[in-house]
Order: sequence, then C-alpha cells, then structure tokens
Amino acid sequence: MNNVIAKNRSGWILHEFIDISEAQISEYPNVTGAYAIVKVGDEYLIGYNDWRKQWEFPAGGIEEGETARQAAYRELFEETHQSDMDLEFRGLFKVTDSHGIQKYQAVFFGKKEYLEPFAYSEGDEMTKIRLWDLKEDIGYVDELDVAIVKTIESQNR
Repeated sequence: MNNVIAKNRSGWILHEFIDISEAQISEYPNVTGAYAIVKVGDEYLIGYNDWRKQWEFPAGGIEEGETARQAAYRELFEETHQSDMDLEFRGLFKVTDSHGIQKYQAVFFGKKEYLEPFAYSEGDEMTKIRLWDLKEDIGYVDELDVAIVKTIESQNR
C-alpha cells in the first residue's frame, strides 16, 4: 500500500518525495501547502509554533490565486520575518492529513548568511525562531518536518 516515511502526533503521514520540476506542480492534484527550508551555515531556521506547542519549519497553506512559490515566500515572512532571499524548488512530498485526505506539499530551499531580526507581534504563529542542527534536543519537533528536511539535505544539490 502506501509507504510511511514519518507520522506526526497530529496524525499526518509522510509517504514519499517526488523529484519533479516546479513546472510540473500543476500535474499533481491537491497541492495544498508549501515549505520554505532555510539553511544558515550548517543549521536550519526553525520556529516555535505556540498554537501547536511544537518546533516546526516555515510552511503553510497555498491561498486561492497564489502559486506554491508565492506561498513559500509569504509563509517564510509571516512566520519568521525572513525575506530577501532566493528559494529553489526541490520537489513535492505526498502526505495524508489527519482526515485521511491525500495531499501534496511543495518544498523550497534557500541559504542565508544570517538571520534577520525576529520580534514577536501579537497574532504571530511563531513566538520565537532559532537555528537548529537537526540533532540538539530542543523539545518536540514535528516528525514530518524533520523527515522532509533530512530528505532535502540528502539531495546535496
């Protein structure tokens, strides 16, 4: 049946990575979200989502009329206040949400030399950000996010 790479405590399941070009996104039904994975040196930008009480990588839903790329940039800025960088499309991840609905998540990757200042504002989804080496115990980190970043890391583009 469906391969399971990771499952998180919310019931989402990560099934597979699909290595396609950004132009091929439209060939896949139900591409609903986009990630912005950012690397600074040997560490990754991660934020603490106070609503879900977990560390996670910048990501979110694609809004009506928005491309996956636009969503990745918007989510990166809204959640971590980072901007002024180039993001490269890396592929899609097939997931099943907590209601059993199959979806695809687009993943974009970029590098920065330093993080821009983050100051929490009322209503921000993330209450703090930091760099993480994928190893240090920082508390609960969404398992799907970790698996996605490790997959992207293994591509070594």
